[in-house]
Amino acid sequence: MKMKRRSFLTAAAGASVLATSVSQSVQAAVPEGKPFSKLPLKVSCSYGWLKDCLPRKSSPLDIFKLAAEWGFPAVEHLGAGEDRRNYDKFVEATQETGVKWSCIMGAGRITQGEMLDESQHDRLEEQCKEAIEQAKGLGCTHIVGLTGETSSKRTLTYDKRAQNVIKFLRRVKGMLEDNGITMTLETLNQLQDHQNFWLATTDQAQLIVQAVDSPNITQLFDIYHQQITEGNIIRNLCNNIEGISHIHIGDNPGRKQPGTGEINYPNVFKALAETKYDGYVAVECGHTDGAENAIKDLLKCFDGWA
Repeated sequence: MKMKRRSFLTAAAGASVLATSVSQSVQAAVPEGKPFSKLPLKVSCSYGWLKDCLPRKSSPLDIFKLAAEWGFPAVEHLGAGEDRRNYDKFVEATQETGVKWSCIMGAGRITQGEMLDESQHDRLEEQCKEAIEQAKGLGCTHIVGLTGETSSKRTLTYDKRAQNVIKFLRRVKGMLEDNGITMTLETLNQLQDHQNFWLATTDQAQLIVQAVDSPNITQLFDIYHQQITEGNIIRNLCNNIEGISHIHIGDNPGRKQPGTGEINYPNVFKALAETKYDGYVAVECGHTDGAENAIKDLLKCFDGWA
């Protein structure tokens, strides 16, 4: 069935108006004054959250402009360095807006072996070199380190695995220091999400950090994971803040935005701010009733004290 030209033009005009109104409604929803720029903590927003706020097929530049309107100093998308299709667009977006990348993937993945297995260290060193170059291109100073999962065969003792992790990190710490890039080791929970992941507790991570003895090897403290693993969030976070350079946030249960679970994020953020922590607090979770509302929920965590 053919559409008449007049009908087609009317429909096209309507679609154009709809797209414009969607864009305007999104922009109008952003509070004036760039609220996240005025907080005592540097909050890095999820790239996915910002993307969900905009019409489909929005460009990386559109997404970074929205981050700038909210006042976010940085955006987090751990796969940004490995996204060859969009990498140049990511570079352009951060250069044009001044909004930074807080962290990208580095060496190691959530799979068996990795840093735990000395035979994989040559490959991981090359992975680390590549991640350093990707981070430098993006103007990012942090890459994630993942120690890996234990094998069901349990052929190595705990001590040997720890020695292998330390050996690898000592191997790459020089290149990290020379390039001004920090590898931050993420601890993951074994009770709910990652049963065989090796690095799980704050004490364990801090012992590794101290053994490597480099300012460019630190812990990534994921509040969602550590609430499940050990609780005691404020004490563990604040007492070890010198060895922590990056923080992920998400509530528990559900791993959605702060305010949807059991973690008292206003108190956590207040205690963290009192330590004078100067790294990023990065969104690493989903959202419940829309990304824009999740951003507003996150902002509410600073009401009354910030």
